[in-house]
Amino acid sequence: MFVQEFQAVVLAGGRGTRLPELSSGESIKCLLHIGPFPLLFYPLHTLQQHGFQDAIVIVLETQKNEIQEALERTPLKLKIDFATIPGDTDFGTADSLRSISDKIKTDIIVVSCDIITNASLFPVVNKFRQHNAAIACLLFSGGIDSDVTVPGPKSKNKAERDLICINPDSNRLLFCASTSDFEETMDINGHLMRKNEKMEVYSRLIDSHIYIMRKWIIDFLQKKENISTIKGELIPYIVKKQMCKNLQAPKDAQSEVNHNIKPENDIFNFIPTNILDEKVRDVSLFNDSKLNEPYDGDLIRCYALIAPKTSMGIRINTTLNYFAINQKLASLWEKIFNDKDLYKLISNNAEVKSTQIKDIAIADYAKLSEKTSLTNSIFGPSCVVNPKTIITNTIIMSHAIIEEGCKILNSIVCSHARVKKGTTLKSCLIGPNFVVEEESDHEKVHLTNADGFMEIE
Repeated sequence: MFVQEFQAVVLAGGRGTRLPELSSGESIKCLLHIGPFPLLFYPLHTLQQHGFQDAIVIVLETQKNEIQEALERTPLKLKIDFATIPGDTDFGTADSLRSISDKIKTDIIVVSCDIITNASLFPVVNKFRQHNAAIACLLFSGGIDSDVTVPGPKSKNKAERDLICINPDSNRLLFCASTSDFEETMDINGHLMRKNEKMEVYSRLIDSHIYIMRKWIIDFLQKKENISTIKGELIPYIVKKQMCKNLQAPKDAQSEVNHNIKPENDIFNFIPTNILDEKVRDVSLFNDSKLNEPYDGDLIRCYALIAPKTSMGIRINTTLNYFAINQKLASLWEKIFNDKDLYKLISNNAEVKSTQIKDIAIADYAKLSEKTSLTNSIFGPSCVVNPKTIITNTIIMSHAIIEEGCKILNSIVCSHARVKKGTTLKSCLIGPNFVVEEESDHEKVHLTNADGFMEIE
């Protein structure tokens, strides 16, 4: 438990631009349902499990009331302080942190609203403490989507990948960048190679978007206004800066003027000095750099830990991941939640008359009629499923209506869509508000009211 030491910040102001086929600009990304709960519930639950009693949640101003009402219907006990950002501006994740700088009084744990994990945060926090790190982050070695196919027409799934370099002995994060920044080769600074006898390069790790940060980084962000994102700009910038030296010339003995004054926004100006820490470091036998002194004198230190393969972690930032987590939710439920009585797959507020159900999750106010067969599927808030219907491996999103006599397999039916009676759907994606005609038969199609829709990833 580290309530006094850290503040928790959850980033929930994203617009879900990588999930347009699910929302068509109408749904709120952090309220997309994963089983019986909205997506934002899961990272907040993770923080609660680690002893946090309150959290700052950053949301769009226009979405605050709806998000607040949705969370009040969950079993969370956290006290939530909602901080808003303008809905008409293009705020990045670092911009969002900058906007709440007045609320930040301690070091922080930053968590994205779209991460679902059962991994412990204590090892990465302990690494952060142990080495007085500037930043420490959690990575995963793989997702759960390897055997899942997105409903709709076949398309190439171009997964976004990062190049990440880590010292396997010390867990120092030495390099990070997107593979899209390079063509065929990647150049690594020779100084970096000389300082580190070992360096492992990864291209398939998943950034959890869980970061432990010093408060002085927030102070630095206030001056460095050109940094807009955490993962794409802030982390690479600080990782690169940790190899630089704080070279400041001494003051002239007569004039007492420093002839090498650093710019106001130089990152080294924000690192607090602690004489006791310096004295301890001077007499310590610890040395992870194998050079002249501990850390080779680096004042900025970044670390990354890879979560154990026995733990699960997935970011719901693509349609593929959204479909994958919902398809496998029943088997993962006990790994995510220990208290079966408090965290149920089927809401007490749902109306379930069907007797043929297996491995399903049902959100508030869903109505599932008798004479239906429902297997390995998710039913969102206030959706309606009428009699004589068979639904398998499918997500029925909020307020969708399935009329009598339908057969739906391996599909997604988005919010407020209607599937008329006698329809058969196989591996289809039905867009928001779309009406599927009566007695129709569709396979591997994306039916939507949107024009010129992007390829499904």
